[in-house]
Amino acid sequence: MAAIGVLGPGGVGGLLAARFGAAGHDVTVVATERTAAEITARGLTFHGPAGAPAVSHPLARPWLTGPLDVLFVAVKATELLSALTRVPAAVLGAATVVPFLNGVDHLPLLRAAYPSAQVVAASIAVEATRHRPGVVEQLSTMADVVIADGTPEGARVAELARAAGLDVTTHPDENTVLWRKLAFLAPVALLTTGAGAPIGEARTRHESWLRPLVDEATAAAGTHGVSVDADAVSARLRALPGSMRSSMLRDLRSGRTLELDAIAGPVIRALGIAKAATTVEVVREILAAGAHGHVSAGQLTAPR
Repeated sequence: MAAIGVLGPGGVGGLLAARFGAAGHDVTVVATERTAAEITARGLTFHGPAGAPAVSHPLARPWLTGPLDVLFVAVKATELLSALTRVPAAVLGAATVVPFLNGVDHLPLLRAAYPSAQVVAASIAVEATRHRPGVVEQLSTMADVVIADGTPEGARVAELARAAGLDVTTHPDENTVLWRKLAFLAPVALLTTGAGAPIGEARTRHESWLRPLVDEATAAAGTHGVSVDADAVSARLRALPGSMRSSMLRDLRSGRTLELDAIAGPVIRALGIAKAATTVEVVREILAAGAHGHVSAGQLTAPR
């Protein structure tokens, strides 16, 4: 069994903590003082897409105090810098770090913060949410994990995740792992949040946004040597259940800081403002209509 850490037991992190705990691993969650206290006193309640809620009792702390084999980083991209202070590099040592963050820009930061660790690129596609500290729910059966297995550490993480019941695929190239997710996530997040509506209503009201958002995201991936089929992304987006809400839309409705830079920023920076015209238009709509001070235009920059 492995010593597993989860930094940020929200929707994704809580799911990971529950799954790895159920598989028999020693799980430590690192969270804010409030969340750590809730999980210590009441346990971690995980509502799966079927069956009764399961309560587990991982070790919960506001900062890491002992070594791990693997640390999963599952905080929002907007919270990454502050969250890393809870995991000192000297304590983490040579662990494997697996970030499940939106965007593509976090790997260099994690490698600089943890020079003795092996950082493995990964992505997850899941509908999960935290209802309150220590209570998380997986909203659908989808929980698709992709892990860069070009290193022995990456291959081992893939094996651990499969054994914990996650649907895992692998690819040796980390850019491919990250950009293939972003090429789908960016259109979904921006379309739903720009429309202020679930994907079905957003598709109907803003049909003119849909294909340009896909084309710009896939073109941005191409600038990094990653080939993504725009037709396949568009078809997948159109096939989503009409009630689906992106995490960015849920964040907007809850008044939380939006991951606009993590999700839209890489597309705009890769293409420039002129070639990412629809992405820029939708971001400006979000900033103007819904952010109310939670994000600012200065968070997004692009080459001119």
